[in-house]
Amino acid sequence: MLTLPLRILPWWGNLALLGFLAWRYQSYLIIAGTIIAFHPAPAPPIFMAEPTSVAEARLQDLRHFRHVGLNERSFTEESRAAFDAVVAELTASVETLNDAEFSLGLARAQATINNGHSNTSLPNLVQSFPRLPIRSSWFGPELRILRALPGFEDLLGARITHINGIEADEVAEAFRSAYGGTDAHFQTLNPLLLETPALLAAIGLAESETEVRLRVAPLSGRSTTRVLSPVTAQPETRHIYPGELQLPWMNESANWISFTPNPRRGEVPHFLRHPEAGYWMELIPEMDAAYISLRTNVDDDSLEETLLEFTTRVIAELTEASPRTIIFDQRFNSGGDFTRTAELMSSLEVLAHEGRVYLLTSGTTFSAAIVNLAFAEQSAPDRVFIVGEPVGDKLQFWAEGWGYRLPNSGLIARFSTGFYDLQNGCEGLFQCHWGSRHLMPVLVDDLDVDIAAPMNFEDYAAGRDPAMRSISWGEMARQWD
Repeated sequence: MLTLPLRILPWWGNLALLGFLAWRYQSYLIIAGTIIAFHPAPAPPIFMAEPTSVAEARLQDLRHFRHVGLNERSFTEESRAAFDAVVAELTASVETLNDAEFSLGLARAQATINNGHSNTSLPNLVQSFPRLPIRSSWFGPELRILRALPGFEDLLGARITHINGIEADEVAEAFRSAYGGTDAHFQTLNPLLLETPALLAAIGLAESETEVRLRVAPLSGRSTTRVLSPVTAQPETRHIYPGELQLPWMNESANWISFTPNPRRGEVPHFLRHPEAGYWMELIPEMDAAYISLRTNVDDDSLEETLLEFTTRVIAELTEASPRTIIFDQRFNSGGDFTRTAELMSSLEVLAHEGRVYLLTSGTTFSAAIVNLAFAEQSAPDRVFIVGEPVGDKLQFWAEGWGYRLPNSGLIARFSTGFYDLQNGCEGLFQCHWGSRHLMPVLVDDLDVDIAAPMNFEDYAAGRDPAMRSISWGEMARQWD
């Protein structure tokens, strides 16, 4: 049946038909081709015997790891040379490095690419090692403890000022060469490294892998030095995006105790509501506003609706409610699939009914979340305002690609293959990602913060949201104008 036109048409008719189909459906052909081009599966070595030594296991991992070098498309001449140099150094040292040094070496090799999407997964990296019985997060220049195991709950809320006698920010900077991309995004992740004694020892900032000296300033009382020992590595758990909001990277066992903000009058701020939901919306009648929380750009399986169903419902409800102001919170959104939210983001200027659209951001706002911002900014640049802190990547970045586990260490290697340029546009058939080039092109002048509203610990502890406070003041001022 499919060959019937070829049999009844002359040769020139078949050429004309094929030419017409290629012209008529060129976008679909290009999309199909670029999807395949931008998501190449790494082809690992076929014949690999069971390793007989640690050194052999590492050499096998490095053979797999070289597929990053073969597939990564963001390399410059300098970054490729740096990548190859680190890999060569690791290859020559497989017999002398310990596990932490080898893992950190792989992370440094990935970091030479200097692309936010082409990093080793730090949550995956630290799972291989015992870690301290605390979990912390940066609030500006302050590193605060937000989660602890039983017996260490007196440390909740305490500020970590020194680690093994070195100021905490200096320790974080010592790990900077193990992560490529912006400082804003690195700051959201580096506490994972600071809480892992084996990695501290690997960079020469700990004499022992069995204890760490923390200088802490608790919420009450004087600063004191605490010596903490790591606990056995937790079994791997489901990677989540919302979770406990300042610690969005891993949902660990239930016996962890968390720092609980204490809002005045018991009113929980919007950004802390529904902490286990990846996306939700609530109307704020007193502000004539709608608050939309989007903490992930992938489906949240714990909810009854997919992300696309959620965005469709939100468009319908906003059309009916006609709020003057729309507040879109992506401070905890590290990305996913921007095509699921593109229609909603591009419609915000209509849905706000001549009012303002506020986009809330932080260093965790990354990847598809940044593309979301660009869609909204492009649709109404004079009515869209970015509130909060700088996002976690540049307007030019490489993404897509593949992440895969190395066979023996279990570390996740990653390469990126699709280019996004949200500021200048993208040229190049097999360079620009199909979504940004063909289906949903987007261009903006910048995504700089319009209203600075960084989250500090005092506000967080008191259940206050500096971003929402700034928006409220701004809207009140507009009413008086």
